[in-house]
Amino acid sequence: MLSLYHRIQKIESLQKTVDKEVRQCKSHTGIECLQHCAHCCSYEDITASPAEFLPFAWHAWRLGLLDQWFDELDKHDGTTCAFARLSEGAWGCRIYPARGLICRLFGFSATTDKNGKALFAACHTLRQHKPELVESVNGYLGRGGKIPVIARYYQQLSAIEPALGREMLPINQAIKKAIEIIYFHFSYRECA
Repeated sequence: MLSLYHRIQKIESLQKTVDKEVRQCKSHTGIECLQHCAHCCSYEDITASPAEFLPFAWHAWRLGLLDQWFDELDKHDGTTCAFARLSEGAWGCRIYPARGLICRLFGFSATTDKNGKALFAACHTLRQHKPELVESVNGYLGRGGKIPVIARYYQQLSAIEPALGREMLPINQAIKKAIEIIYFHFSYRECA
């Protein structure tokens, strides 16, 4: 069995692959988020896997921020992501470089139909404000174009972290569980 550190490296590698595929998809299709949008971060009840936030928690530990982030999550009583900045002039994600797979894939990926055909999972805002772009992406897919498929990445995540990769929780609980795992990992090491 791989050590926690090596599993986290594999998850980071998976994240890099997602980022690369999303960049390629953006360059082939022209899809981009609307400037200062961040509506996806304001969705309530986003679910995520604790496994996808293990790299974030690992780096938070290395930077000495684990307790701070845990306390922040503990005090956050909303159902939107605790790390989303949604006020005027402060849009975006406070943990952007270490964000999870759902955050990396949302708006730039696909689901599949019963035959395995990719279906662009456009966000509501893009569908509302740029319907021509959504149609363009659908045309691109119809011509055999490639787009990241959400389920495939979660299958790969589950192969790295079988139990945690399949567990889907509200995003704040998923992040908190990842922090707890890293916290207990290092606490146990110090006691041994």
